[in-house]
Amino acid sequence: MATITSPTRPSGPDAIGPARAPLLARIRTGLSRRGRRRGVSAVEFALVAPVMLVMLFGSAEASLAITVDRKVTLATSTVADLVAQQETLDCATLRQIMNVTRTVFTPYPNAPAVIRVASVAMVGGSPKVEWSRMVDSGGNCVTSPALPVGSTISIAGNTSAGQSANLVQDLIPTDGGVILGEVEYPYTSVGTSFFTNSITMRERAFLRPRKSPKVCLTGVTGIPGC
Repeated sequence: MATITSPTRPSGPDAIGPARAPLLARIRTGLSRRGRRRGVSAVEFALVAPVMLVMLFGSAEASLAITVDRKVTLATSTVADLVAQQETLDCATLRQIMNVTRTVFTPYPNAPAVIRVASVAMVGGSPKVEWSRMVDSGGNCVTSPALPVGSTISIAGNTSAGQSANLVQDLIPTDGGVILGEVEYPYTSVGTSFFTNSITMRERAFLRPRKSPKVCLTGVTGIPGC
């Protein structure tokens, strides 16, 4: 009598059957490729990340700097406008004007701002400073070292004929003067420390007096029209 024996099941690495071996090979190949792709992505990220961080902090710092620069411009026009509304100016009024002007810088620090104001008129055919004042840290009204009395104020430009000219002369009315407001602000990095050195932002504004040909400063004599 013939004996019927059942086929034995393979053991070891081929226990799941030879038919499934190609499937396992494809899976291993796919996992290997995925691992290589992850490695490439990590290398690409390591190369791109520093550039992205520089762009991020640089754009943030540039935005802050532009905002502060606009505040410098606004503060300059503010101090010139408030002084131009006066007929006579004394230290107490000027101190109040300076305090109001400094609020323009909120929420940024206003202590670094240097605010100056001066009256400019035609003297000997040139626009010159008749008086200038700034308020120091002690609240005292002092002559601005940057705008000494008698110094010439100029803005270089060209006439319609193409000749060089001082544009300030065209701003000053006959027998009158103009108010010069000037603000300097040494800007340093506020939040990112992106700029290692400070950047001096400077702006000037010229306005004619509203109520009189000139704004006269209390205590200053010898000025025509005051």
